[in-house]
Amino acid sequence: MAKKLTLTGANTVRTILKNKEDFHVDLRDQEVDGARTTYVFDFEYGDHIGTFTIATEYGEIKVAVLNLSMGRIISLVNDANIRKLAQYVLDTSI
Repeated sequence: MAKKLTLTGANTVRTILKNKEDFHVDLRDQEVDGARTTYVFDFEYGDHIGTFTIATEYGEIKVAVLNLSMGRIISLVNDANIRKLAQYVLDTSI
């Protein structure tokens, strides 16, 4: 059973990383523009759904944005742990 996420979003990515087996993604779209590849995933974690957008350039994650159904948006700007989650998703889903 997935551990609950807080409404404030505090430690959200850390909680997901500790419970990766409960984080499920489906690739919705993939777009290549030169060296940049953008992936859009639908995700489910417990009672939460949303989208996870990841953009890579030359193998490096440049953009990672988790848009949660509870109205919270998490990105590299406000949570550095999201890079680890993005790498996990790319390693296991692509």
